[in-house]
Amino acid sequence: MKCKFLSVLFILILFALPQSLLGEENNTPYTINEKLVPKVVAKVNGVEIGSDLLQREFFAFRFQSKQMGKEIEPNEEYSIARELLKAAVARELVVQKAKSLGIIITEKKINLQLKSIEDEFPSHKLFITALAFQHLSIPSLKEKIHRTLLEDELMRREIAPKVKVSDESVHKYYKDNRALFTKPVLYQMRHIHIKTIAQTETAEDKFSQKKADRLTKMINTEAKEKIDSLVKRLQGGESFNDLAKRFSEDEVTKEKGGLLGDLHPDSTIPEIAQEMVKLKEGETSGVIQSKFGYHILKLDEIIPSKLIPFSETKTDIMNLLLKKETQKLFTSYVEDLGNHAQIEVFL
Repeated sequence: MKCKFLSVLFILILFALPQSLLGEENNTPYTINEKLVPKVVAKVNGVEIGSDLLQREFFAFRFQSKQMGKEIEPNEEYSIARELLKAAVARELVVQKAKSLGIIITEKKINLQLKSIEDEFPSHKLFITALAFQHLSIPSLKEKIHRTLLEDELMRREIAPKVKVSDESVHKYYKDNRALFTKPVLYQMRHIHIKTIAQTETAEDKFSQKKADRLTKMINTEAKEKIDSLVKRLQGGESFNDLAKRFSEDEVTKEKGGLLGDLHPDSTIPEIAQEMVKLKEGETSGVIQSKFGYHILKLDEIIPSKLIPFSETKTDIMNLLLKKETQKLFTSYVEDLGNHAQIEVFL
């Protein structure tokens, strides 16, 4: 699982970076908030943790933060680096413990994980380029995979057998979090859709622009006249489904009588969401305009909110609580390793 995450991260980094940056190496000394970082940032039982590892971790953290819309401010860099270093120390403790227990990861298993990561790339060259940008080589990536697999195996041997979750805990989680297991009210909707076109201002000259504007106005006027005529036909008693099949310009839904499916207000465009919650079952709306054109809605059925039975959620809750308990025990396990280790931090 963790190696799969590595693969996804490499792919994201590759395609998010400007092509001009790919493959460029940065040989300047590593600094945090303009302060030089020592080459050795920590020692764990005498084993050195280098600034190159911290730099890679910081790069990945910055990238992920940016993907989530958050830019790291200069005054945050040091505290973030300290936390990343703390995590690196914890991983080193785990690796040392795994090795002391005689856990061995075969070269074959490491190579299989390496191949699964490389296979996500269009070519070997792009794979190497993405590694180089992160100051990684194939040997250093293999070492990263090796350490990750050691951690996974240690957790399987030392932590997993101790993880227990009672039926009472599962029931309590279900009871305390009923909102998580409640299906919201849904609206089974149909629509008739007549398309419009947006006005553009990309013509080469004023004459061409006026011509384009006239054409746009003509098409949109015809669309409005068409949707208005369909409203009158519905008011005259004609079948919504039949009119949708004959006249709707939504190719996906027209053959199904305009059936959009079971919608939640958050799952559709605002114009439809606002109108559908006002309708009664079997009722048809007037003309609604959106950026896609004109719509007429029909509400077939309101599907009430429903609590998912415990029997259908028990396994998912059990897995969630097992995961939480595993992480809790593992955190305590690593803290205990740290309490009995000689740790020096130079950052």
